[in-house]
Amino acid sequence: MPDRQKQRRPPLWSWAALLWGLAEGFLFFVVPDVIISGVALSKGLRAGLIACLLAAAGAGLGGGAMYVWSQRDPAAALSAVAAIPSVSDAMIAQARTDIARDGWLVAALKGPMSSTPYKVYAMLAPSSGASLPAWMAAAFPVRLPRFIVVALAFALARRLAQGRISRRGLTILFSAGWVLFYGWFWAVHPS
Repeated sequence: MPDRQKQRRPPLWSWAALLWGLAEGFLFFVVPDVIISGVALSKGLRAGLIACLLAAAGAGLGGGAMYVWSQRDPAAALSAVAAIPSVSDAMIAQARTDIARDGWLVAALKGPMSSTPYKVYAMLAPSSGASLPAWMAAAFPVRLPRFIVVALAFALARRLAQGRISRRGLTILFSAGWVLFYGWFWAVHPS
């Protein structure tokens, strides 16, 4: 009986992916790509894709919370988002311009290409004509494409590393890679 209960319980990484997506959709500043890549690297593609879906669902919840906050107190939400590392006033102004020109969904879909965090669009969504249900549902087309690319890349890295790099070595490379990436990212995109 205990084995069946253990099998029914979702793995810890699934909760981590959901909560990471939620946190990053709201105010957290490290993308869910970190947990997704870790899951794909350690557990394989199927688990990585499940982590993608959970992180996107979490982003919908976090983005929904940001939407509601911005709807109720736009100045406080703007101030909080502007204080996040690598979010600048110019980035927020550009997101506003993109929303005015292209509409909220197209602007948010382009966000990952300009390194504009999802939470910036979530904060601007209430004033852009997006409804709360539409905004929350948009988390899937806005977030999933990049998440899936990350899961595919790290599942491939897992396959290529099997038998060549020890688990410990892979963990060290993985951790160093993300530390180097964020060191570079925050240097290039200061607040």
